[in-house]
Amino acid sequence: MKVVQRKLLMGGLLASFAIQTGMVYADDTAATRFEVLSEDALEGRRIWHEYNCQTCHQIHGFGGFLGPDLTNYGHRMTDERLDQILTAGSAQMPAFHFDEDQIYYVASFLDELSDMGVGVPRSVLPLDLGMVMTAVDARLAEAAPGAEVARGALTFKTNCISCHVPLQATPLGLQTAPDLTTAIGRIGAAGVRDTIANGRAERGMQAWGHLGDEAVADLTAFVQWMNADRDAISAAAGGAGDAQPIPWWEYR
Repeated sequence: MKVVQRKLLMGGLLASFAIQTGMVYADDTAATRFEVLSEDALEGRRIWHEYNCQTCHQIHGFGGFLGPDLTNYGHRMTDERLDQILTAGSAQMPAFHFDEDQIYYVASFLDELSDMGVGVPRSVLPLDLGMVMTAVDARLAEAAPGAEVARGALTFKTNCISCHVPLQATPLGLQTAPDLTTAIGRIGAAGVRDTIANGRAERGMQAWGHLGDEAVADLTAFVQWMNADRDAISAAAGGAGDAQPIPWWEYR
């Protein structure tokens, strides 16, 4: 390449950079859309930073990757589950022994974050988690698969529902966790049991072996039941999870 051509190329790159920079700083729409946190949520954010929560968790994709992105956890996690996590911990998450006020402030922070955007890509197809779990409960009552499956369902709702969504219409759920109603076909019953007990650190799946052998067996039985009864659960949920009409990369 001749000297003149290199100079023209460099000049073009510098001009493009200057134009882009000017456009970024001239765009004030982001400032007009910025939502201000309430005083309670700000206190929750202060606690978030005081306890270095960003070391393990992300907000809008920024932070550590040991735990899930919590941008939209506020609208999905039950109060009981949040209380349990912030006091006694969960798997590799330590027990912080938060008091009621601290839990309230953190909950306020997470709730308001949930209204500010999506932290993890979601399918363009709506999926009502409450409707799906109601369908699961209805099918459990109708099929009466046994005490082991019933206990597994309770353990699932207590520990797993924050990440795994039954009948998720896309390959991955709300926290990039797979739909467990198809897990047996992918990795088999032994693989499911091993994943529950030992986790899959490379995929962000924590180990649940600390719950005990019985709980692991119960969860495995529940996953097996969901796989075997998936069609009936889907029908009870209005056909949720029946089809995947969009390519996996199309998100809103």
